[in-house]
Amino acid sequence: MGLKASKPLPRLPVPEGMTRICVAGFGISHHTGRARRIADGIASVHPEKYETWYYFDTFGFRPEFLDSVKAELSEEQRKKFADHKSSPFCWLERSDGTKNALGGRDRLCDWVRETFKDDERDESFLSLTREEPTRQWKEVKFDNKTPGTAKTVS
Repeated sequence: MGLKASKPLPRLPVPEGMTRICVAGFGISHHTGRARRIADGIASVHPEKYETWYYFDTFGFRPEFLDSVKAELSEEQRKKFADHKSSPFCWLERSDGTKNALGGRDRLCDWVRETFKDDERDESFLSLTREEPTRQWKEVKFDNKTPGTAKTVS
């Protein structure tokens, strides 16, 4: 008997006018934990525009789940991210059905710094994008159980 992967929560259509920040990865990872903290911060400061969806499973993330998410991307994005195998994998889903893959935590940080510039409330999560996450236990062992803010039941 081996360990079994958990089943991801459903990703329902994104509500009109919202952007869903999706983060998936290993259940224990300093980069994945930091990505979650950043996404949580954005949804907390801007709940009218952003929601979050997460899947964290050390055994189920790769290859099955990661490959299934990549299969949902446009052909151009599938080619761009074909070699991405690290944790986390971050992407955006919009209410018009489009998906925009970002890649790892580093690319999530780039997107955050490009997108959030004018609101002083954003500093609470922007500060997390300016340096590498530490390998301290608080970063490595993050909340990998609490789901994001996205509705997962119709």
